[in-house]
Amino acid sequence: MAVVSMSDREFARLDVLLNLEAGRIRVADAGALLGLERRQVFRLLQGFRERGAGSLVSSRRGRPSNRFYANLVLTEQRFQRGHRPASALNLQAA
Repeated sequence: MAVVSMSDREFARLDVLLNLEAGRIRVADAGALLGLERRQVFRLLQGFRERGAGSLVSSRRGRPSNRFYANLVLTEQRFQRGHRPASALNLQAA
């Protein structure tokens, strides 16, 4: 059995899905608790049944956002064109 690190939000989803599996709540109630539509609840439930609690953990965890890459590319392009931000020029206030 693997150890899975979960955020509070992911743990709350697990709790709701366990209650749904046990028949203590309905799909509509689970959707209301999670702020999701019925279809999304069924999607989460299917992943939970097939892959366990690990399916609720974000697969993007530990990776930089796509926005980070865009900023990195823009900065690189600006330096290639000769544009230097003021912080790179070491300007001092007179």
